[in-house]
Amino acid sequence: MLSSPLRDIATEADVTYFLERFYERVRKNPDLGHIFDGVAQVNWPEHMPRITAFWTSILLGTDNYRGNPMRPHFELALKTPFTPAHFDQWLALFGQTMHECFAGECADQAMIRAQSIALVMQSRLYSMGLLKTED
Repeated sequence: MLSSPLRDIATEADVTYFLERFYERVRKNPDLGHIFDGVAQVNWPEHMPRITAFWTSILLGTDNYRGNPMRPHFELALKTPFTPAHFDQWLALFGQTMHECFAGECADQAMIRAQSIALVMQSRLYSMGLLKTED
């Protein structure tokens, strides 16, 4: 049995490392980058600690995230159409980055949670009429 040369996510620094690489890819993606940088005009120095707190809360059981992560995404969907393809691309980049950075139970849990979050968000956007399903 071959073991992976990658280690599992274990610290907040690991989560930060992953998220910085992941969102770098998202920002360079031709279909996603403009949503984050152009439409949402994300303030990355302010946003990264917040999203790190969100993911460390989920993955490491910390209690340092406060907020409603769905609300800003719903507000953003009012400004620009979201499609299932956007979520597919987001998940593909998430998975690609995760598999290059970490391996193990926590990394696997991150993938499962990302898929779940994407499904719930799409379902809610669809029920609100904010998910564009046709071109």
